[in-house]
Amino acid sequence: MNVKVTFIILSVLLVATLAQVSHKEGNCPLRNSVSKCNPSCQSDHQCNFNQKCCPNKCGHSSCVTPSAVNTGSDGGYKGSNKDSAVYCAGVRCSAFEKCQLDRTTKREKCVRA
Repeated sequence: MNVKVTFIILSVLLVATLAQVSHKEGNCPLRNSVSKCNPSCQSDHQCNFNQKCCPNKCGHSSCVTPSAVNTGSDGGYKGSNKDSAVYCAGVRCSAFEKCQLDRTTKREKCVRA
């Protein structure tokens, strides 16, 4: 029985570690500013060093250097006022939407406010 418990604990630790590695710190730049379409990626762990997997203007995602400006869940660009547009993962949300992290995909998306 000790072997089963040890295996379960190791499995949980492995999954937790992989979940942390798959999402890197930093903010994706606006989609239209990412002109590099290759190589494509699906998550941050596929990108080198401090790069993130971010949406690009080709309609896919590619590895880019994170933006110093937050375009996500804080309600728009840092220092912006409430009347300015909200951007989420490089996409402009509609007037009645806010940016929220999708727990399944680990990406921000526009949702009803």
